Amino acid sequence: MVWVKQPAQTVAPIYKGASEKNIMARKALAKLHSFLDEKDAELVYFLQNLWGQQGRAITYQEIREALKAGDIDPTYLLDWQEDYAKLVDERLFPAWENAILTAAKEIEKSRPGWNFNPASDGVSLWLHNRTADFVTKVTQSQIRGLRAVIINAQELSDMNVDQLSRAIRPMVGLTHQQTTANLKYYTKLLNGGMNERKALDLSIRYSARQHRYRAYNIARTELAFAYNQGSFEGIKQGQENGYIGRVEKIWCTANNERVCEICGGLDGKAIEMEEDFAFNTRLATPKNPTIRRVPPAHPGCGCCVLYREVSPPNLQKGGIRSQWLV
Repeated sequence: MVWVKQPAQTVAPIYKGASEKNIMARKALAKLHSFLDEKDAELVYFLQNLWGQQGRAITYQEIREALKAGDIDPTYLLDWQEDYAKLVDERLFPAWENAILTAAKEIEKSRPGWNFNPASDGVSLWLHNRTADFVTKVTQSQIRGLRAVIINAQELSDMNVDQLSRAIRPMVGLTHQQTTANLKYYTKLLNGGMNERKALDLSIRYSARQHRYRAYNIARTELAFAYNQGSFEGIKQGQENGYIGRVEKIWCTANNERVCEICGGLDGKAIEMEEDFAFNTRLATPKNPTIRRVPPAHPGCGCCVLYREVSPPNLQKGGIRSQWLV
């Protein structure tokens, strides 16, 4: 399976005369995006490969039965949960750990003599909760996607079950919005007079593009989650060990035309270390109550946090200090 690289979210250049804060923010963003650009392709490949396997595991007969029954076999929920749990164990968990360690090492550089502990309770708890969140949400999203296309397909009285089965199978792994859009695209082609074989081929190609987009979005979001959490945990550990004092955190966006209203409104916002940034997000879950402590604010978010030490620790440790912790 070939993965086509999506356009990277570029960071605005550092202009001569920019404030020190803006310069440090651009550097922090550049480090995040450099990491994402280097590491996302592998996760994208494995996600696409998994969805291909899941689609091939469902027979046309099973899809026909689902269309007649109006729902999919509930055993697929368990099967897909196992698939994603395995993906996390073999691919995503190590990627999260690497992202956390990479970001924390940047904090470590600013405080000679202090070493980050990747096995701390804070890191372990985050990894445990993120695992549960990921497996649950990605499975449920996929189930809703397939159920949506099956329900919508039942209303297409002018199409037979075999036609629909061939069109639906490549959609396994897509979200509710994606399967709905794909089925509309397929039926529009047929209603426009295109022959079934060509319409099916175009629909399958559309599914492939949707899978690439979803895989890219998931990979970037999960790596950004872990990278930003690594910086946050690094600061906390540095404080606990007397190397870092009181810190404020500042939201940083890529400062380009791709920045959404939510992140644009947060750009430059400075709050205390343990405070939450004020934004609504569908990424929040009961197992992740601290979701608003750091980015991402939404799937595909490319923001990061800049940390500034506003007062030194009571027992100052380490050598030369800088107020900026990146």
